[in-house]
Amino acid sequence: MKSKFPLRLWLIWMLHASMAEAETQSLAEIQQTIRTYLVSILQREYRDFDVAVAPLDPRLKLPRCSKALSVSQMRKTVLLGDVSLKVRCEGEHSWTIYAKAHVSLFRKVVVLAHPLPKGARLTPDVVTLKRFDVSALRQGYIERPETVIGRLLKRRVAEGYVLTPNLLMADKVIHKGDAVMIRALAGALDVRMGGHALMDGEMGQRIRVLNDRTRRVIEAVVHGPSEVRVLF
Repeated sequence: MKSKFPLRLWLIWMLHASMAEAETQSLAEIQQTIRTYLVSILQREYRDFDVAVAPLDPRLKLPRCSKALSVSQMRKTVLLGDVSLKVRCEGEHSWTIYAKAHVSLFRKVVVLAHPLPKGARLTPDVVTLKRFDVSALRQGYIERPETVIGRLLKRRVAEGYVLTPNLLMADKVIHKGDAVMIRALAGALDVRMGGHALMDGEMGQRIRVLNDRTRRVIEAVVHGPSEVRVLF
């Protein structure tokens, strides 16, 4: 008759293994806690985002925490891109681990609908909006198409390329020496006089202008080609 002793040893080992498994903190539970923490913060301000928690080392064996796990950021920075976090158990068998996650924030940003050469002027038909993960747009981005209309490209740009502020040249609508109309506005009063620009100017920029009649130098805001305004 075969001895049942080896079978008993195997059963005892399996029982201890099951108990050890039950007393070990689930790594999946830790990851879910991290995700819940990040989502709870992000959803206060954003709607379109995604959180990817990096896998934890499967060799990690931690005692099951008798209290709720606490999660905090390693650095108080904007939750965008790669994020470092600290997970702490303050139960009977306390422990602390460090984890990483990636936060993607999606927005509709301005892109080119057609390829354009260097120096091309942007018009409404050549720009469109496309959903992008802005955490990957290190050079910035633009959300309102109307803010780029009329601007010039510093270099050739391919179709579908995200427009960034450093791709756009300042659009000088008035140049030094140009004849301009100076409009002085005060309520219903609208006084107009001739002048000359003493410097280049973009839309909305304040520049120095010579009043041809009084020969005085004044400051006025560029309102369009050949027009500046003085507000009182």
